Amino acid sequence: MGLTKIFALLNVWFRERDGSTIVATQEDFTEALKLWNKISESQEYNLPPYVYDLYKDIIVPAYDEKNLYGLAEDKAGVTRKEILKKHYQVYGRMLQDWQMRQQIIPMLETAGLISQDADPDDKRQILITPTNHLTVLAEKDIVSESGG
Repeated sequence: MGLTKIFALLNVWFRERDGSTIVATQEDFTEALKLWNKISESQEYNLPPYVYDLYKDIIVPAYDEKNLYGLAEDKAGVTRKEILKKHYQVYGRMLQDWQMRQQIIPMLETAGLISQDADPDDKRQILITPTNHLTVLAEKDIVSESGG
């Protein structure tokens, strides 16, 4: 509802008025749904979209690559160094180590998307493991009414 109101207010000069009330249109609602579809997953986890995208685009693929896409018997988590390397490969820029340690990793752990454990081979090193794998739906896979 809030996003629909925002779109109606953004287009106030092109919307019908009923006294001092602005009437939202189906177009406002449609645009609000498009925007909500882009940010809804991250909002469900109470994360900024950038942090959630980093999880989907960096941490999960790095974990899958290290574990041969689920074929390995012993699952090994990824190190922070491997995450930083994967971030550079995907985005073409470095991620600050302090930002990942102090901001991003704690947010993802609080949301329940990752867990941190000590490396059994080197207790000084922390391994990051996704707690659940993503099931990201494409727009064509949405089964709810009116694509909402």
